[in-house]
Amino acid sequence: MVYTENYPVLDETEWKNYCQLPGIHSKETPSDWMKRIWDKLMDYKNRGRLAGRCKYGICHFMDKHWSTNCTGNAYCDISFRDYIEFKNKLKSGLTNSFDEKQAIRRYELWMQNAIRRVKRAREVDRKIQACITIQRKFIEWYYCPSGLCASLLVEHYQLLWAVREEMRQVNNV
Repeated sequence: MVYTENYPVLDETEWKNYCQLPGIHSKETPSDWMKRIWDKLMDYKNRGRLAGRCKYGICHFMDKHWSTNCTGNAYCDISFRDYIEFKNKLKSGLTNSFDEKQAIRRYELWMQNAIRRVKRAREVDRKIQACITIQRKFIEWYYCPSGLCASLLVEHYQLLWAVREEMRQVNNV
């Protein structure tokens, strides 16, 4: 007995091909990926073999790629003004378009990635500045030993090593 509930029934070969649609390669944009698998998707569409009520293939790999790699405006095809308009239409219930929801999702993923990269750059810059400050203090002490007492020097030296270890861990990730 086969449980289908409004989903197309696929034979074994079609199921294997459908479940193993190629994922996105690391240097590939979503549009390049779409061009690469377009013929296979059109074949499924023409034969009524796509899953879901919106007649789109379920593309987990594409969403995964969007959420991790796509950060430039080249991948985000809407402006902030369009994003606000779509968001307001969606909230007011004027539209229920799948394409607009996907555009909103792409823009939100792009924003999350941009914010994450800015935070990481600021964190790395803070650590670099801390190392520079500590090295300057050490040089000041080296050339003017009466300028710092021994306890302050030990504190700065421990801080330098803690920052260096943390930077090593960040770089190894």
